[in-house]
Amino acid sequence: MSFTVTKDTAIVIPARNEEARIGVCLSALAAQCAARVTVILVVNNTTDCTSAAARGIAARLGLDLTVLERSLAPDQGVGAARRIGCDHALQTLPALRYLLTTDADCIASPDWIARNIAHLETVDAVCGKIGLIAGEADILDGIDRHFAEIEGTYRRLVQDIYARHAPGCADIGGTHGDAAGASLAFTRAAYLAAGGFAPVSCGEDRRIVRALREAGGRVRHADDVTVQASCRLTGRAVGGMSDALKARISGMDYPVDDCLPPADWVVRHAVHNVLGPWPPLVPKRFRLNVRDLPRHIELLENFRNSERLTSVSIASAAMSPLDMLLPGKGSAHVAAGADMRAGPVFADRPPAPTQTDASAVPTTKGA
Repeated sequence: MSFTVTKDTAIVIPARNEEARIGVCLSALAAQCAARVTVILVVNNTTDCTSAAARGIAARLGLDLTVLERSLAPDQGVGAARRIGCDHALQTLPALRYLLTTDADCIASPDWIARNIAHLETVDAVCGKIGLIAGEADILDGIDRHFAEIEGTYRRLVQDIYARHAPGCADIGGTHGDAAGASLAFTRAAYLAAGGFAPVSCGEDRRIVRALREAGGRVRHADDVTVQASCRLTGRAVGGMSDALKARISGMDYPVDDCLPPADWVVRHAVHNVLGPWPPLVPKRFRLNVRDLPRHIELLENFRNSERLTSVSIASAAMSPLDMLLPGKGSAHVAAGADMRAGPVFADRPPAPTQTDASAVPTTKGA
């Protein structure tokens, strides 16, 4: 007696010139892909043999792989590639329940798929924890450990305030807090409710998580969902992880993560209960440099330890230009969504498909 297994899970991977790495990425997934899972590889703006290498690996490992080849405009990049892959899954998999995404230079942990799906039984989205490929980590020996420590301290303080003061953000307390495209997972309904990935060159991952929180979605930053990312210093997206790594091994002062606003802005918005969704996006001209952090750490520590005394003086300060640019109830952005305990029932309708400037090569599938 035979029966057909319903495909209800899709893994979308953008790839550009990844011939050297795509085999390891797909092998890690093939070892855990049940019959319910299909992988969609969106090969874009590529000059090497990424597609052929991927098809060869899929054939040898019995991986259900669809390769889409596209040429994207310079202002689209990885965001458009992820959206194209998700659009394809929505259009071709009628039983689709889960959308997962990672990157072509990443290695998923052996239980990555299973843990994502387990979490999606109780939440709308899962943000995994990103580590580094152990064999490549020595390239980061030049990082200034003191700078790394103070940036980590400041991030923990900012997350703690968001967890206690931002609507629907209690879940980020004590977690890694990342929202990286290297490990994201959504229910079908949640992906649609968030409007899908924006077709941008960088930052589509955090943007969709913010949008989902604004819609009242339940997001979990899961420490048990892990991938290892490459430590390469020549990346595929301007402003992506490779650029961040290069800045941190340069030995010079560098801008910290763009999800870390200035301390006075954080405290003022926390006092007035107008913090927007996590993770925020700090405009370039307002980003802090790592050498600036000690005084910002001091302010947040004072606020945390004695909120009443600190808030009186901070709350009376005049609103700054940054207030109009960062998400929050007092800004030009949409306010944060409702408390996560009362999440909405999402409408199940597809977002508008992404338009590209070139014809598509016909879809081909691996074994």
